[in-house]
Amino acid sequence: MAQRLGRMDQFRTPPFVQARHNAGRWTFGGPWIAGPNVGDPTGAGYLATALPLQRPDSADRLSGAARRAFERQYANVEIADSIAMMGGHQVGVTRGYHDELERAVQALEQDVLNPASSYHELTTVLDKIAAGELLGRRQDTAANQLLSHALEQLLARSKRLRDTEAASLNMQMLTWRDSDAVNRAFRAGAGDALRTWRQP
Repeated sequence: MAQRLGRMDQFRTPPFVQARHNAGRWTFGGPWIAGPNVGDPTGAGYLATALPLQRPDSADRLSGAARRAFERQYANVEIADSIAMMGGHQVGVTRGYHDELERAVQALEQDVLNPASSYHELTTVLDKIAAGELLGRRQDTAANQLLSHALEQLLARSKRLRDTEAASLNMQMLTWRDSDAVNRAFRAGAGDALRTWRQP
């Protein structure tokens, strides 16, 4: 078959070079931008660029229900941080894995396009098919990992939107429940202030 096709070099494909961030170009975001290039397993680069989450000292003075509501709002930020750190690291690991995968693909291509007859015997052809399938499954695994992190980002966003909506509904319910009492107190206070006010 190779002899019929003629010169096999015409079927070679150029290697795919994956783009990388130029972290040195950015003064303040560089530590995290470097993470998606090579990985950031501890999240140090992300935390070096993210606004720190300050914990209020007055949380102990809150009632149990108010403290739990506040802790759930903090949970949104912590969940988003965790997913962003893991996603950035996974992108960096995948970029590093791309180089290894590209070398394996180039070696397989070299064997497939080699004009020597020993490279085209039945067992070697079967070995190349098996190697190609293995490389395909490894690529699928990397793609699935990236897709899972994209899904995690969407889940975290969904939770933040849900909690924002819940907070809005809670405030509306509080307004409906306490509005009459608040309005009466406001009117009484304003009436007292007007009755007792005197021109200085």
